[in-house]
Amino acid sequence: MNLKRVKYLQSVLNNPILIKKKENLLYLLERSFLHGYLLVKPRKHAESKAEKRGRKSVVFLGDGLERIEGLHSDFLKNVGKYIRRSETLEVFGEFTYAEVKYIKFKNPKLRLKVTIKHDPVDHQRVIKEPAEIANVRRSMQIVEKVFRMVKTELKNTDRGRINTEIGLAKFIESAGLRMGASELAFPAIVASGANAAVPHHVPSSKRLKAGESIILDFGFKYKNYCSDFTRTVFLKKAPKRLAEAYNQVEKAYNESIFFVSLRGVHPTKQSNAGNRLLRSARNGITGNQVYQKSVDILKEKHLDKYFIHSLGHGTGLEIHELPNLSPASKDILQDGMIFSIEPGVYIPKVGGIRIEDLVYLEGGKVKKFINVSTKLTENII
Repeated sequence: MNLKRVKYLQSVLNNPILIKKKENLLYLLERSFLHGYLLVKPRKHAESKAEKRGRKSVVFLGDGLERIEGLHSDFLKNVGKYIRRSETLEVFGEFTYAEVKYIKFKNPKLRLKVTIKHDPVDHQRVIKEPAEIANVRRSMQIVEKVFRMVKTELKNTDRGRINTEIGLAKFIESAGLRMGASELAFPAIVASGANAAVPHHVPSSKRLKAGESIILDFGFKYKNYCSDFTRTVFLKKAPKRLAEAYNQVEKAYNESIFFVSLRGVHPTKQSNAGNRLLRSARNGITGNQVYQKSVDILKEKHLDKYFIHSLGHGTGLEIHELPNLSPASKDILQDGMIFSIEPGVYIPKVGGIRIEDLVYLEGGKVKKFINVSTKLTENII
């Protein structure tokens, strides 16, 4: 168990919480489980008198088949005995109706609050520790190596080696594992021609053709931490309309990064309430402001109507986590955060362009994990 992380969590809680999400269990307990829950009580309730009465402040709950050395374990059905009558147990959106019903049935006197908001641990994980940043860097370095391998392979498509979307996707996935990844962060996306107008297209048997845009979006895990990366490439040539769109997307990518660094980032400051972590700073740049900057750049060439997703998302133990860079996001960007910058345009029946990198914030500036060219001339193969 990571005692430092658990103690911080206890310091920001108002009520006891029951944690189910596997990434949050991994973050706090530093190991994975097939099935389990973690009860964490606020520090103000974690006093010796309570412990003497048999109410532990941190308890692993499950089916009895998994245990953690040095941590009290029990069955989920007994969760109520650790909660005072004056306390309300909070559970979050990942709990199923059946789980909630089971807890209530086994503990009829338990006061239970179910909410769809983020688990406080989700907010705690937003600010990455140096070791976490190092793991994401290693994961992104694997991506960089694989992309170089992909470009080499694409030069041989006319020889019949890898000439379909699904063939290239399988090559990407196997190459990442060979380069040291433990697993995929998500299934690789390879979308070419009209398919590239669908942001999350599932690779098909469509052949890769010269003059079509090919979106390559992939990521891997290294020591449980995800990478996320996208480049758009062309075989032989880029048609004028798509070349113009590419250059404007690249401009939106660069200007969005510059905008964050220019406006500055508020130093890391965690609030006393986990669900307000991202809103604890003042005068910091927000996710929706960065999103709007990208939209404004695309609007210069009347491409904003083809930008149909958010600009970015946090990444760490999960491929999608806080903060969000979306139209409605008020998340304040702070040092220690890792997130994607991924503007894109998707023109129906024509094709699509997306450029994406993970970046992190340090000293109020945007830092890149890898340096893979976004220039069009470097991505015509």
